[in-house]
Amino acid sequence: MASSIRKAQSPLCCQLCDNPNVIKWKCKDCVLLMCDNCKSCIHPRFKMAETHTIISIKDVGKKQGDISAQFGSLKLSKPVISSVVSTYKSDFPAFGQIKYSGTDTVYCTYHLNEENGGFIHQFFIFRLLKESIKVLKNLDVKCTDFALDSNDGIYFAESHGSDLKLVTADGVTKTVLTTSPMVILCLHVNQNNEIILGLREQGSPFPVTEFSTRQIVFFDENRKRKLTIEYDQKGRKLFNYIWRIFSDSFDSIYAIDQFENEEGRLIALDRSGGVKFIYEGHSSVNTSQTPFNPMGIVITKTQFIIISDKSNHALHALNTQGELIGLQNVEHIGIELPQSLCLDGEDFLLIGCNTLRGRYDAKIHVAKITL
Repeated sequence: MASSIRKAQSPLCCQLCDNPNVIKWKCKDCVLLMCDNCKSCIHPRFKMAETHTIISIKDVGKKQGDISAQFGSLKLSKPVISSVVSTYKSDFPAFGQIKYSGTDTVYCTYHLNEENGGFIHQFFIFRLLKESIKVLKNLDVKCTDFALDSNDGIYFAESHGSDLKLVTADGVTKTVLTTSPMVILCLHVNQNNEIILGLREQGSPFPVTEFSTRQIVFFDENRKRKLTIEYDQKGRKLFNYIWRIFSDSFDSIYAIDQFENEEGRLIALDRSGGVKFIYEGHSSVNTSQTPFNPMGIVITKTQFIIISDKSNHALHALNTQGELIGLQNVEHIGIELPQSLCLDGEDFLLIGCNTLRGRYDAKIHVAKITL
């Protein structure tokens, strides 16, 4: 019996070199335990090794790719915002998407689903005054997402449309490019003036099947397609419904990916399209009954990612490695149904909120970020 106990307690050997080295890694694809040397020198020689998932032996049993699972027991107390500087009440039903302009104005779009199946779209340009919102212009732009260029030109695509259009500063509307037969869902213009679009096939968006096409596509300054992202490193489809796209100063891409039941996640991609991490919320806020409902995203100058979790009245903050650094329920400070986010010229966070159906008193809050 003593010998059997000693045998049971003997150290595991590296499954590549058979030496009783300290096991540090596991390849989930090969199902092999490895030491440092074999991970670096032997495993890379395997066929398709660059697509394999290697994890620390300490993380065996954890759900990989889901950053939130690794923080499930973590009690976070650090808030995302410290105070609300100003609150503005409007006669809008929602601030669906907001963008701050260098001219000290805010661009806003929202849409309403009508009972007959139609949509009501509104697009406003307004200014936040000391105690009120002053609407400067109402444009005939029907969209759910838009982007601004350096001259305050407005890029947009009409709902269920394939034409990307530009409204210039002098009010001229022109078609920039077309993605037909693909439908444009969302758009972003990065620091290199590349246009990044979220696309899907025509027809009903759900359910997503093996025949569905969901892509992020880059177009260069000459409007030529240069990169398409649809699959992860293992050839699996990445996206369900791409709601928002944002980028950081390192040219990483952050896409809000939504499911049919208002549940969602954040997918972070490197410049070549490789998955950096996937964030699906935090267990202190999000459960199967209260799933993560990401709607808005903004990235601070310090490269922190802030996401609005509308249904749960919460703000989540991550660093560029996907580590959760702040989490805050903001309902108790008067911020309900936070939807859209942007930064103003002084790096205050603008939080555009939604309302309950039938109400036209959506608020926009200006808050100081603590991170």
